[in-house]
Amino acid sequence: MSRTEPEEPEVFTFPTMRNLSKEERKSVTHSEFWIPEAEREFYKRALQALNAANVPYVVAGAYAVYEHTGIIRQTKDLDLFCTPDAVLKAMHVLKGEGMITRLEQPHWIGKAISPDNRDHFIDIIYGMGNGLALIDDDWHRHSKPAKLAASEVRVAPAEELIWHRLFIHERHRHDMADVAHLILANGKQMDWRRLLAKTGDDWPLLLSQVLMYRYVYPGYRDNVPQWVIRDLLRKAEQAGSEASAEGDEHELTRGTMISRFSFAIDVNEWGFHDLRAEKIAAMQQHPEIVKLEASDVWDERADFTDQSGVPETVEPQA
Repeated sequence: MSRTEPEEPEVFTFPTMRNLSKEERKSVTHSEFWIPEAEREFYKRALQALNAANVPYVVAGAYAVYEHTGIIRQTKDLDLFCTPDAVLKAMHVLKGEGMITRLEQPHWIGKAISPDNRDHFIDIIYGMGNGLALIDDDWHRHSKPAKLAASEVRVAPAEELIWHRLFIHERHRHDMADVAHLILANGKQMDWRRLLAKTGDDWPLLLSQVLMYRYVYPGYRDNVPQWVIRDLLRKAEQAGSEASAEGDEHELTRGTMISRFSFAIDVNEWGFHDLRAEKIAAMQQHPEIVKLEASDVWDERADFTDQSGVPETVEPQA
């Protein structure tokens, strides 16, 4: 009787980390997510209030990466993603809890700030900083349950987290490692068709990340299905022989879509057309965004320094 090899487990098991320094372990750990007590109580009050009011949201950011990969990265805030039509309800609820509501950038982000310590705050995110898209129902529909600060929450799906991180390429923050870790831990369970559909015309970013993943983890290449690689490479081949639908490519830079600041020279000094500014301007006219900006729920509003949607007080993100 021939011996059959056991099937590879669907859930990836991380190898034991070795030879990490004390400083390295501060930013990359595999254990329970610890939150300082005062900060934890602030989050708990907010999350339980939102839950009681049946406000749909998902936890994203560092906490979501932890839930999907087990990797802890120290963070100073909590990211909650919700669709634009849920934002005002969420803000009214949090304002009713005594929190300071602040509109940071109308096309994508508001904040709920602790009145006791302004260093404790929650980002309420309903769009992308580059103006590309608003948060849609897929974030909640495909989320998974978890617990945070003694509260029942839903965690953003890996597919949407990857899509969102394709556009974060700042010099001080680059999310390639997050994408690679998400694929390593979840690639075999992911809905790659949904991720491809979500990425759309921005498929070159996904292709570059997939190739980077295969370089980083040569022993786990099959976490990305072969048909995904073939589809992306086919698009690359076709793109080489097709005219751009965005006009004269020599006048356009997509660089500001992934890093507003690293590619500022392209726009300010070299005369490239700024696709980011165009996308943000269009998003600011979206009916949902107009409604959000006009609401009286906001206690504070950020001072904008230019027409790009980037105020002085907000750290740039995708």
